[in-house]
Amino acid sequence: MSEKLFHILTYLMVAIIILPMIVLYYEVGPAGLAVAFEDPQFLESLNLTFVGAILATMLNVFLGTPVAYALSRKIVKLESTLYDIFLSPVSIPHTVVGIMLLLTFSPSSPFFPLLKSINPVDDILGLSLAMFYVSSPIYIMSIKETFDKADADLEYFIQSLGKDRYFIFEKVLIPEHAGSIIRIALLSLGRAISEFGSIIIIAYSVTFLPFFQYVKPVTVFIWYKYDVYGLSSALGYAAALLTISLLISFFIYALSRKNAQA
Repeated sequence: MSEKLFHILTYLMVAIIILPMIVLYYEVGPAGLAVAFEDPQFLESLNLTFVGAILATMLNVFLGTPVAYALSRKIVKLESTLYDIFLSPVSIPHTVVGIMLLLTFSPSSPFFPLLKSINPVDDILGLSLAMFYVSSPIYIMSIKETFDKADADLEYFIQSLGKDRYFIFEKVLIPEHAGSIIRIALLSLGRAISEFGSIIIIAYSVTFLPFFQYVKPVTVFIWYKYDVYGLSSALGYAAALLTISLLISFFIYALSRKNAQA
């Protein structure tokens, strides 16, 4: 009976995740999905979203990777407290994140004298910053777990040869775990693409090249279609974004399998 219970609960969880996807694709159909991918406004929205998400992911990689290593090897003081701080955005409602970022750059902010030359509102900077804020905990947590599993004895041996921590980080750990870093970066990219709550406040419409027209990030675009024109208008775009998200997930899964077999 105990094993049957685990099977039941597992497949119940699968059903909870899969059934809404099936219903969405059923309602939209192949024709509705094709129409969404042919809409120039939707494609512009996707382009904007990917640019913002890629910038946020690059920031995650360049900042989060060395930070995760410093936490993993206890190079910095109070690493457990700092780790909790880096994970705190997970529990902050994302509308609150948007308001916090908005206030940080506003004239009422105590930091305004330092930040007054920066205006992230309805700008690619604000979009990327919001995406970075909400996706960084996933990246740092996952990379830290990867570094935690690395062979510390090898690092001690390399240090005994006179090499410093940065040499080990750059020349040993990064090449050794490049596959994991790419996989986790894609995971944070997917999280950035899916963000809604913070960007609807700080980057509702972004002036976007090449024509400098206002473009809504894709999650805001879908919400706008739903709010203004009704559910049926948003379905095709929702299915299109779901398809992109699933493709990213499958790619992450393929990389995970490749790393496991290496």
